[in-house]
Amino acid sequence: MHLLPILVSLALSTPFQALGVQDQGGLLFDRGDELSFVIPQDEELDYDVLLDLAIIGETGVGEFRMSAGVEEQRASLAAPQPGKASGKRIGWIRAQAVGAALNYKLDEVIETRILPQPWPHVIYRDTQTGSENHKRELMFGMRNGEPASWYRRDGHCGGCKRPEHMRDGAWPFSREHHCKGCRRAEHRVWLQPTVQSVPGDAVDMMSAIHLARAMVQQGRPELHFPLLDKDTYWEVTMTRARTRDIKTPAGTFHCVEIKLDPKLPEKKKEGRFRGLFGIHGSLSIWLEAATGVPVEIGGKIPVGIMDVGVSLRLSKYRGTPQGFAPVNE
Repeated sequence: MHLLPILVSLALSTPFQALGVQDQGGLLFDRGDELSFVIPQDEELDYDVLLDLAIIGETGVGEFRMSAGVEEQRASLAAPQPGKASGKRIGWIRAQAVGAALNYKLDEVIETRILPQPWPHVIYRDTQTGSENHKRELMFGMRNGEPASWYRRDGHCGGCKRPEHMRDGAWPFSREHHCKGCRRAEHRVWLQPTVQSVPGDAVDMMSAIHLARAMVQQGRPELHFPLLDKDTYWEVTMTRARTRDIKTPAGTFHCVEIKLDPKLPEKKKEGRFRGLFGIHGSLSIWLEAATGVPVEIGGKIPVGIMDVGVSLRLSKYRGTPQGFAPVNE
């Protein structure tokens, strides 16, 4: 990954202000003095989702798709020429997981949008439906000249007077009452947002995957960075570990393992890390050794009262960097 000298001279010092320039057809997310990464122009990666269940072993329970792209920014409806291209570009990264296991159903979409402006520079949204329902929204960038984040989530309305949230009594002549803690999506409302200062080089979870790709492409052995998670952040260390061939439905790829180890900052007393779609603890990401394309992602997820092993294994791909191919081709 490189920049022409003239672009370097134009770069803003703050890591939140992306240059919005093209690199091999993609969009550079510039992080100042820290490692930058490129959002691919048009890429789509499909994975099989496998749970390691006791006695049964690995069982397919769903599908996972991770895609990325770049698009022209359009002027807002309030602009003099609404809808006209601004000449600036937006990068996006999106992931969707669909599946079911042990009577638990999941359909969750996570999307990161990188905008060519200081605030919000990044918008991260997480929407889950199925057995559980939630919506979360995180924005971060330079706010009033300082790096900050804004986070909100939805929750059960907890005793509002909306007639559609009222329920008839269970017994004859019993009073109408408000439902308690139900999981209906329509009974969830946006709660008060949280605004806080954050480190200037922080990234979201989707961006962290692409940061790991850049780490492999540049041959770095280790990387440290803050990872935003809801209304807090984690001090994450990514370490280059083993190398081996990984067999997947899409072929066998020569891969390097990146271990992602999250720790709470000293000022934070407690918390539990939740990565993509509930994968938590120390994550293991196997990336193709030359291009950094994720081939397999592994960790633990909560299923009922248990934590079980989960693997996302590449099944199809499109728009990947030149040179990405199975070793047997």
